[in-house]
Amino acid sequence: MNALQIIQLRAPQWATDSRVNDMIVYAREFTSCEAFGQDTEKAIALRVLHIFALEAQRNGNPGAGSTSSGQGHAGQVTAESEGQLSKSFSSVSNAAKRYGALSTTVYGQELIELIRSNVFSPTTRMGSTADTLNGSQWLWNPFA
Repeated sequence: MNALQIIQLRAPQWATDSRVNDMIVYAREFTSCEAFGQDTEKAIALRVLHIFALEAQRNGNPGAGSTSSGQGHAGQVTAESEGQLSKSFSSVSNAAKRYGALSTTVYGQELIELIRSNVFSPTTRMGSTADTLNGSQWLWNPFA
């Protein structure tokens, strides 16, 4: 599926937005094909949906991005009241520190999970099976 098809599936209300194709082009500029591989189109779509969800929240229309969390918000409910319904959400602190605003929408949190599953952390050691350490062979472990 391409990014537009994913957007149509996940949030049809935004797939018909006049800016959706421009948003896909914009998101593609910030999404590495090398890092995401076969998940590149999904990453692009999630970034576009995250941007639309943020806009809806800022414009006071979070319901435009109805999602599994109810309103497109993400994080734990920290306060809730009835009578003129009011909810407050908190971002997951570790995700917020590392990924900033991505942690504030459900689409951004999905993108974070996709990043975590596709992108390797930087390493400071290099090696190969032919390298030796204290006279014995060792394998380079990129996760060490």
